[in-house]
Amino acid sequence: MIWISRLLRAAVLLACLVVLGRIVPISLTQIQTGNACPMLGPIPACHVVSISYAAMGAAVSIGWRGLKWLFFVGAAPVVGLALAGTSLELAGIPTCPRSETGRPLCYSSLMIGLGLLAGFSLSIWIDRKASIFPPDKI
Repeated sequence: MIWISRLLRAAVLLACLVVLGRIVPISLTQIQTGNACPMLGPIPACHVVSISYAAMGAAVSIGWRGLKWLFFVGAAPVVGLALAGTSLELAGIPTCPRSETGRPLCYSSLMIGLGLLAGFSLSIWIDRKASIFPPDKI
């Protein structure tokens, strides 16, 4: 059972790295041009999302049991902003940056954020079950 948890965490880390590889260029474009992503007051949303995915990746890669909170702190703005952006897009108010195909990126961010949250939560659940019922006791 432990290997499933480790596999899930590796998949979450890989997904965080892939997303960071896609969002960091948007953040750099925001720094250069100032119009690549929506603003949250004075702070660009893409910077918040970049930092959040980095926090999630750090929490998974460090692997200390005490850093689970860091993953959830990182996931909250990702899912919250993606949910808000998706709601506005569905209401007909263009808010999110677009992909090359014209699809709002907040749709992808919402799916990825919820998937990472589910994967990480499942890995925690598996770890807890494995510690309560170790293989040599079954």
